Amino acid sequence: MPQTSATEQRGFIVRDAHRSDSEAINHLCVKAYAEFRPVIGEPNWKRLRETLSSASSLSNTGELIVAEDASGVIGVVLYIPPHDKSGSPKSAWLQTLAVSPLHRGRGIGRGLTRECIERARRDGAESIGLTTAEMMTVARPMYERLGFTKEADLGQRFGVSHARYVWRLSQ
Repeated sequence: MPQTSATEQRGFIVRDAHRSDSEAINHLCVKAYAEFRPVIGEPNWKRLRETLSSASSLSNTGELIVAEDASGVIGVVLYIPPHDKSGSPKSAWLQTLAVSPLHRGRGIGRGLTRECIERARRDGAESIGLTTAEMMTVARPMYERLGFTKEADLGQRFGVSHARYVWRLSQ
C-alpha cells in the first residue's frame, strides 16, 4: 500500500504521485535525461525519449513517488515493492530516478532514494536494488554514499554499460 502522507525535506515534499501529475512526470523525465543525448547518440535517444515520455505509466508496476516544491514536481522515482512468491530473498527495486536540471544539488535524488529505502524496510524487503549506467556520474556516487554496492555488470542498454547495485537491508 502506498504511503499516504507527504514528508517535508529541505524545501520540498516527497509524496505519492497523483494522476494529475502525469504530464509533469513525463516532461520532467525527458528533461532530466536529455543531458545524456550526446552520450548515447540520436537513435538511442529517440528510443529512450519515447520511453521517458510515458514514465507516468510506470505507476502500473509500482509506486510513483514525486518530490514537489512551490514550482511543482521537481523529482520522481518508481518504487517496486518486493514480491516473494518463490521463496527467494525478497528484494524491492528503485527505478527511473529523475530530478529537474533546474533543481539539482538540493538533495532531491537522495530524498527520493531514501524514501524508497524506507518503503522497502516497511515492506519487509531483505534488499533494495537498482540499475544505473556508467554515464550517471552523479547518481552512481550518491547511491554508493547511501550504502548501495555494485553487484553485477549488465551489459549495454541504449548504447552504454549498465550495472546492478544492491543494498542489503538485513545487514
